[in-house]
Amino acid sequence: MSTPLEARLDRIEAQTAVADLVHEYARAVRRDEPEKVASLFVPEGTFEVRSGHPDKAEFSVRSRFESPDALVAFLVTQKGGPHPIPLIHNLMVEVEGDRATANSMMAAPIYGTDKEVFGEYHDSFERRDGTWLFSRRIYTVFG
Repeated sequence: MSTPLEARLDRIEAQTAVADLVHEYARAVRRDEPEKVASLFVPEGTFEVRSGHPDKAEFSVRSRFESPDALVAFLVTQKGGPHPIPLIHNLMVEVEGDRATANSMMAAPIYGTDKEVFGEYHDSFERRDGTWLFSRRIYTVFG
């Protein structure tokens, strides 16, 4: 039995909207526009940065922001300084109704330095009033 056309279209549109959201976040970071980040999250959304390894479950939490406003407050303190230029790779999106998850890799040269950061995102999303938003972002930096 095939999935109805309307359900397939909704899934495809959701996957595209989630992918656009991931890239919108990366663009805000790349352009050093942290004030745009909060609007990409649900009000109770969280962001966590971990240190880990690509093929091991162990990790340590480096920082955690319990709200989009807390994340933006931190990012604003870094504004104008060296910042990542996120390059998103291998974005995979799974949709189930009004919720979705995504996994992607990020390589990011740090503008203004000779450093680079590399790691993996595990994201969760919610569709609210027809708009997809981050509900949780976890970025694991590979050492």
